[in-house]
Amino acid sequence: MKKVLKVSDIDYSFQAHPVSGNLILKRNAEAIKQSVKTLVMLNFFEKPFVDDISPNIKNQLFEDFNYVTEKQLKQRLEITLEKYEQRIVVDNIFLSSIDNTLNVSIEYTIIGEESGTDVVSLILTRDR
Repeated sequence: MKKVLKVSDIDYSFQAHPVSGNLILKRNAEAIKQSVKTLVMLNFFEKPFVDDISPNIKNQLFEDFNYVTEKQLKQRLEITLEKYEQRIVVDNIFLSSIDNTLNVSIEYTIIGEESGTDVVSLILTRDR
């Protein structure tokens, strides 16, 4: 018997539904994608009383991007997603840096779904 995943979360746009007036919800794969993006973007101490939840990727934008930095970021992302987003299995993480931008792509599979691999892609820019 196929396990059906039912997940919902509030959409971060905080827009009201045009008919009901309630907040719009993201469901299933879209809710998980939003959760993955949130975990990637967190910095240390942004979540009260939980100091290890961050991959600290924003602070790494100002570091010289090399093989060691890439390896550390991948490891931190894997640990964070494995620990705090248990509805997915991370298949692959791609990082690349060009000038002042960091491109992050995370391929993952949702546990209990047969829809295949989903991808979250983020482009982070270093601004001074």
